[in-house]
Amino acid sequence: MAKKIKKIGLALGSGAYRGFAHIGVIRTLEKHKLPISYLSGSSIGAWVAAYYSLFLDTIQLESDLTKNSRENLSLLLDLNWSGGLVGGNKFTTYLERKLEGKNFSDAQIPLRLVATDLLSARPYVFSRGRLSTAVRASTSVPIIFKPLEYDSCLLADGGMSNPVPSNLVKDMGADIVIGVNLYHDNEFKEKKLNLSKLVVRSSLVMLNNLAKSSLVNADVVISPDLSNIGPKNSLSKYFTPKIAQEMILIGERAAEKAIPDIKALL
Repeated sequence: MAKKIKKIGLALGSGAYRGFAHIGVIRTLEKHKLPISYLSGSSIGAWVAAYYSLFLDTIQLESDLTKNSRENLSLLLDLNWSGGLVGGNKFTTYLERKLEGKNFSDAQIPLRLVATDLLSARPYVFSRGRLSTAVRASTSVPIIFKPLEYDSCLLADGGMSNPVPSNLVKDMGADIVIGVNLYHDNEFKEKKLNLSKLVVRSSLVMLNNLAKSSLVNADVVISPDLSNIGPKNSLSKYFTPKIAQEMILIGERAAEKAIPDIKALL
């Protein structure tokens, strides 16, 4: 009797600029010829998952996010003042262009993306329709981006309800679930906190704990340590090739450490 080939499900977590580490994780799986059978994503993880599921190409994704850093930052200048500082129209147009107007049915890897319904406080899972709509909803950080009205819901950042949606790939049929958590305990080393740092720390504490609870279905957890990236850089530098490469390498190294565990499960 032929041995069953186990299928890998990869859940890419939220984490804003930290998302470049997801590219490194995927490249390491490719390097070791570990095919991804199912993908899920939340917030920045949704953007990476959607792009990779369509094109299976991390090189172009990295290029899109770094070679036009001024264009990417201009997406945040779509001022709105109603429901959020950024209206999101420019971002939606950008996503439509980069994802070539594709739907979930066009994905080469089965995909699920998660947002949060602000009306019910529950996760909202996208599995069909326009990919740009799903990514726009999942990445809509409250206050910054205007929430998306869709399907009688008011949708915002998926990280608020399911930061690392490992349950989605499990439900899709994955035998081995890999969760990539972009929040790391080393982000809490600093002990001297002023008011602004307290605000940031409070958000990180909630996200860190929620991310850990969302990993209950993960067989393997990859946790790139990006704690030194944020404090030393301004927003304008996050999407530059140098910083992106640094985060990608951190993702690669973290994934490399997990390879023996993944192969043991196979």
